[in-house]
Amino acid sequence: MLCGTAMAAALVGGVVQAPGAGALTSPHSPNHVGFRVIASANPSPTENALSAVACPSRSFCISVGFYAINTVDKTLIERWNGAHWTMAQSVNPSSTVNYLAGVSCPRVTFCVAVGTEQVGLSQRTLIERWNGRTWSMAATPNPGETNALDAVSCSSVSFCEAVGVQHVRGVARTLVERWNGRFWTASVSTNLGARDNELLGVSCASAAFCEAVGERAAGGIERTLAERWNGAHWATVGTTNPGVINLLNSVSCPSRGFCVAVGNEVRGAATRTLTERWNGVAWRTSPSTSPNLHSFLWSVACPRAMVCEAVGIEQNGAVSRTLVEKWNGARWATYSSANPSSKDGFNGVACSSLSLCKPVGYEVVGSGVYDSLIERGS
Repeated sequence: MLCGTAMAAALVGGVVQAPGAGALTSPHSPNHVGFRVIASANPSPTENALSAVACPSRSFCISVGFYAINTVDKTLIERWNGAHWTMAQSVNPSSTVNYLAGVSCPRVTFCVAVGTEQVGLSQRTLIERWNGRTWSMAATPNPGETNALDAVSCSSVSFCEAVGVQHVRGVARTLVERWNGRFWTASVSTNLGARDNELLGVSCASAAFCEAVGERAAGGIERTLAERWNGAHWATVGTTNPGVINLLNSVSCPSRGFCVAVGNEVRGAATRTLTERWNGVAWRTSPSTSPNLHSFLWSVACPRAMVCEAVGIEQNGAVSRTLVEKWNGARWATYSSANPSSKDGFNGVACSSLSLCKPVGYEVVGSGVYDSLIERGS
């Protein structure tokens, strides 16, 4: 697998490790939006983290991740009813490792969550489905020696695309699985070169248009990767690579003519945010803010064209803080968010309206102890 799987880096250990030292300082003057922490469930006394969230309405959201009990990692699903978050009963097929990395809800009675389960020494895809009452496990393909799903997008109850990585003869290759309303099947996806390729994010504006993004190895370094679904097949799309190392972690497409993808690039000793915009013809770099020495964007949500919110982490030394950037159709700007501890981070975001978004992630509350973190901003 490539050296920086987005969800693994965001979840494992709770903090992105990067070189550098000193207190966290922000050279930019962030805008103030009024983010506040919302109480969330933490079933584990030591390890709880949320990786993704979906909000089909203001009074219904689903957030997913994992929690650890003793030496077993279990799936974590939390549901918002318009007033508070509660933990939902979810499926855990593995006796060792189960985690959910992505979720999509085209309506309040239909959601799909994807991730990975550990079976012996191998990883297998894990998909769970919400029918409005309960969560159940779905049968999924596992074409590789090891398989993992990082993200999912459903344009309707009868069309979803889930993306991730499979290992074939020790090499990481893209993995795409499709839901047709009845069952999941593996799709043919593209890979650039003979080295590692992985898809980390996907967004489907319709059953005839999806964009998937990720990373690929080229000449010993990481480069951005994008693929487009046209209703019949997947094809690679050219992307920009402004840094020495570049990757895209997430993408959001409110229409086939507008998408935003986010990630990070490495230049010298600094890790900077990377944002690219699709205009219906090509991907172009869109200058974003990097408020600290190491700034990462893990997720983006665009409720409509020209309105987006991206979230992640800004870090300097041992201190990390939540990072929120907003696109207003002309530029990206950093916004202040709540930081209940000295080590906080956002992994996912969803917007139920143009003015109401919910970022999710984690906060470190003690040595080796971290809780789920959910905030609400307008």
